[in-house]
Amino acid sequence: MSDRTLHLELENIGGIEHEELSITAGPTFIQGPNAANKTSFLRGLLFALGSSSVPIRSGTDEARAVLSAGDKRIERVARRTDAGIETSGEAWVSDADDITLLERFAGLLETNSLRSAVARNEGVESLLKEPMDIEALEAERSELMARKRELTNEIESAGDVESRLEDRKRELAEKRDHLDELESTLEELYEEQDTTKTDGALQKLRDERADVRSNEAECETQIEQLEAAIDRLEERADEIDDELEDARAAVEETDIKSLKQERESARAELDDVTERLGVLQSVLTANREMVDSEFTGALGRNSGLMGDEVTCWACGRSAPTEDLEETIEDLTALVKAEKRRKREREPEIEELSERIEEVRRSEQDIQRLETEKQDVEQKLSSRRDSLNERRDQLEEIRDRLSELDDEIDDRAADQRSEQSELTDEIEETRVEIETLRRDITRLEETCDSLRETRTDLERKRDEVDELSGEITSLTDRIENLESELRTVFNETMDELLDALEFERIERVWLDGEFDLVVAREVDGRTQSDSIEHLAESEREMIGLVLALAGFVTYDVDEVTPVLVLDSLGAFDAERTRRLVDYFADETEYLVATTHPESAVDTEFDTVSFEQPVQN
Repeated sequence: MSDRTLHLELENIGGIEHEELSITAGPTFIQGPNAANKTSFLRGLLFALGSSSVPIRSGTDEARAVLSAGDKRIERVARRTDAGIETSGEAWVSDADDITLLERFAGLLETNSLRSAVARNEGVESLLKEPMDIEALEAERSELMARKRELTNEIESAGDVESRLEDRKRELAEKRDHLDELESTLEELYEEQDTTKTDGALQKLRDERADVRSNEAECETQIEQLEAAIDRLEERADEIDDELEDARAAVEETDIKSLKQERESARAELDDVTERLGVLQSVLTANREMVDSEFTGALGRNSGLMGDEVTCWACGRSAPTEDLEETIEDLTALVKAEKRRKREREPEIEELSERIEEVRRSEQDIQRLETEKQDVEQKLSSRRDSLNERRDQLEEIRDRLSELDDEIDDRAADQRSEQSELTDEIEETRVEIETLRRDITRLEETCDSLRETRTDLERKRDEVDELSGEITSLTDRIENLESELRTVFNETMDELLDALEFERIERVWLDGEFDLVVAREVDGRTQSDSIEHLAESEREMIGLVLALAGFVTYDVDEVTPVLVLDSLGAFDAERTRRLVDYFADETEYLVATTHPESAVDTEFDTVSFEQPVQN
């Protein structure tokens, strides 16, 4: 423990008008009778640390808490306004998730949500699992899966690039071999032609015609490629329109704003049901104690001519036992009805969340498809313009070929000899060579493009593999997180119970459904039991042990330096000492309240509170 001292100053909090106290490192016990404002002091301390609520003293409009340690000083103020209680000032703990950990596992007052849930025999699963933030993990997984689908679609649309590249390389090699053969043949023809004299003007025309024919073949090839590309793009545009129509229909059929409002309404109703259930459980427990116990919860029991009567501990009035039993039956029915409503609401909220996520995925698909559609339309426009240009060019080439044929025919008519046949063969060979060279250039460019595509696909496949690993890891993490959490909670509760050495409670653990199970000694034998069969004092003790286990499990000491405990009536002096020893390395400051008659080890700091004097 460090030598730092916390100084706390409170004004108008609960029943406190003004109070100042210095808290040294280690355990500090606040002793005092009921109504001595011990709990108000703890709530003021928690408010300074970051708790979202604080009771403002009756008759005042503003409460203040100042907490300082060394050079650090924080001040928080709560004010009454027409809109409710407003708070200002920066707390010791400011992160929303950290505040949840503080309130649930470090601020262990009797009203603590986890302690209250155990005392009322309510489920604790959501309270224990909430800090894990599984929704954030699932959202991250959905984002990774969307990226993986996008990459997979791109890979599939590219087709078998490796096979196409091998085909083009094989075709390129064949054309290069053929080109070598034709160039050798042309040299032989030229050597043969040199032995005779030919008409220079006719040869010039034939050379030009060879070039024009080569241009014609090249232009025809380009037109065929453009027409095929346009067909593919038009087919893809139709597919995109169909996919867009389906995605838009999915979005338009669902009002996501209404779904969100419906989910918020369901959550609000669930919160209301939970709150009502807590109140009903408390009232039901109090009424049962007045009927079943001769001492606890009642001032006394009287028998008269009209039947047994019970005097209420709260108001001092007498009421027939039959009326209380009737009230208990009504309350029991109400508790069952509220529990049923709670079970019905929870799956409804999950279904609404899934529908909202489906709409969001459809909206993402719409955005992706619209971008792809725009790209396809731009490519179609460009390809159609190029096709029209090539068709016009082909028409001009064919017109020129017709002119050249006429001119060559006119000149050839004057020259009929063996030379004419040789010249025609040379011309055809030259046309074939020029066409081959253009084919080779086009194939080389195609191979380069396919190699780039192959490299890009390899990168995308690597990214898909990496995404698959991350998705699997996240899925395993989500599935295993609950099991790991349950294991750590159980191990910590085992350690706490071993340290505290309760005689009748041998073990407490969370089962697969996060329900609390107790192993206790009954008539000399150890048997498993559920929380609902335990006495209220035993449930109070187990609720505190579970909350303390949460403090250790979630490393709450890294969030707040203070562990706050209200009413350690379930622990005697020896168990209190063991509890303090256990948490000596878990928290820097431990502040707890006890009654004056509770024995506290003299080595611990003790502060006495007295009941305020009534004016």
